[in-house]
Amino acid sequence: MTELLLQLLVPFSALLLVLVSIQKLLLKRLGARTVYALWSAVPLFFSAPLLIPLLPVTFHAEPIKRYQVGVQQLSASVSDVSTIFSVWLVGSVLCAAYLVLSYLSSRAQYRRATPLNTVNIGPAYRQAEDSSGPCVSGLLAPRILLPNDFFTRFDPTQQRLILQHELTHWRRGDLHLNYLALLLLCLYWFNPLCLLAYRKYRQAQELSCDAVVTEHAGKAERIAYGHALLSSTQQPASIWWPLSHYYGDFNSMKQRIMQLQQQKGLSKTLVMTAMALVLGSTLLLQQPALAGAKDTTQLSPVMRIEPRYPVKAAKEGIAGFVQLKFDVSAEGKVSNVSVIKSSPSDIFDKEAIRALKEWQYNATGQEHKALLVQLDFELDVVPPEMERISVKAATADHG
Repeated sequence: MTELLLQLLVPFSALLLVLVSIQKLLLKRLGARTVYALWSAVPLFFSAPLLIPLLPVTFHAEPIKRYQVGVQQLSASVSDVSTIFSVWLVGSVLCAAYLVLSYLSSRAQYRRATPLNTVNIGPAYRQAEDSSGPCVSGLLAPRILLPNDFFTRFDPTQQRLILQHELTHWRRGDLHLNYLALLLLCLYWFNPLCLLAYRKYRQAQELSCDAVVTEHAGKAERIAYGHALLSSTQQPASIWWPLSHYYGDFNSMKQRIMQLQQQKGLSKTLVMTAMALVLGSTLLLQQPALAGAKDTTQLSPVMRIEPRYPVKAAKEGIAGFVQLKFDVSAEGKVSNVSVIKSSPSDIFDKEAIRALKEWQYNATGQEHKALLVQLDFELDVVPPEMERISVKAATADHG
């Protein structure tokens, strides 16, 4: 998992840097709706590898290798990889825990709020105990939380536009897109650019929603909506919930009010061109055959986890080997590991299978079937720089 994240780190960071850098410039020239649409390049970036298996690629199978496993390789070979993975996992778990806490806290706040059953605006609306909101949250159904002074602070026109704003978020699927964005944030918590990009993405989302709400509004309605934004800025939020939509801080509000004065439509041509560019660049980065570097892709392991020598076998002085057959996916992940032959039988099989499942190969864009490898468990181990290689055809039939 960490290997794949690191492989995508540089191109992903480059994409985020471009989106963050051009947002301010494009807001002035093209408007918020186009800028927000450009952020769809991020899910497209991660979806592009799914298209690679559909592309024509040729490859040469790697000769079958034999790797020696010694007593000193009981656990040292995995220590560095395990440390990196553990640090990443702890950070991801902490981020996920914060998001779960945020969800539970916002849900508890909504449950404490007063249902607005007497108002003909639906049962999903509630009025908070304090000035929290307006904001929308929810997984399967929208839950809109209104501040305790919603009906006194805002006039009917402002109330209608504010509720329309929150419902627009829900109808466009903004909340669910935010869940995906926060998932990426949990996976790439170690990259500060991701946090900056997430904030810029949320700003573009709010600006775009404002543009949709006021697209057919008159001048008086836009002025009223702007006054509602200013009024919300003056009410300090009790806390920021990342799983809900909120109206933002002073700088965000200032930017939103300025955008109300320059209504621009969605530039579909620019968005489609940008998506095509991202898709093409991603395929070129992950498919060497298309980049013109070479017309073949050689399969080779980029990360090997050494098996641990069974303690009982080491004490009894038992040596042996295990021949295994396995598949490698287009992304380089090992699967369908099975034992073809082992000697002595069942002594080293379990540890050999466990280790091979954790190997990672380079991504060739094609599935590789029925590959073969032999792991030799020897008490007298040759130096690690001396790898014995047995050249055999990958498609050979081994009995």
